[in-house]
Amino acid sequence: MIKLSNLKSAPFWLSIFPTARTVLSFMFAISLSISCSIQVEETKESKLTDREKYERMIDQNRAVLDAERQAIRSYMDSSSQKFIRNGLGMHISVIECGSGNILDTGDLVQVHSRITDLKGYEFNQSEHSQFSILRDSEMIWGVQEASLGSRQGDSLILIIPAHLAHGLAGDLNTIPPLTTLVYYLRIL
Repeated sequence: MIKLSNLKSAPFWLSIFPTARTVLSFMFAISLSISCSIQVEETKESKLTDREKYERMIDQNRAVLDAERQAIRSYMDSSSQKFIRNGLGMHISVIECGSGNILDTGDLVQVHSRITDLKGYEFNQSEHSQFSILRDSEMIWGVQEASLGSRQGDSLILIIPAHLAHGLAGDLNTIPPLTTLVYYLRIL
């Protein structure tokens, strides 16, 4: 048996049904167009030639390098130290000049160091470590390169871009990928 209250509400539900159907159809059309546009993007991506993919990758790498250069420039501008750029993209500030021997390739060097990122987050501090200049696979290339031609007793601040530090992978421990390092280095 149909109650009177159900009959009164039935026209309301029947009037909503076409509206709900229209809304659902509209939502389906939007989702279909979005999925089609994603497929079109994927199709465009797959239709890129090897040369176009290569150029896109180069553009992305340039953008990362430009961002790193801007961050380094900002750091140096905010610092009271004067930095000199070497030919590899590293920046060096001499805090104190030592009077010891000039260091050359293969020399065994002992250093005190503190390693931070450009924002000051400290990764490591070492009271005593040693390496052989341009012969040690354990020490990052930037520190070895900066030590070459320095003197025993020098105190340096090194801004080392990621490509001369730990690169794309980081150190797989505490230093993240693509991290510019600031080395506070005292050569003993």
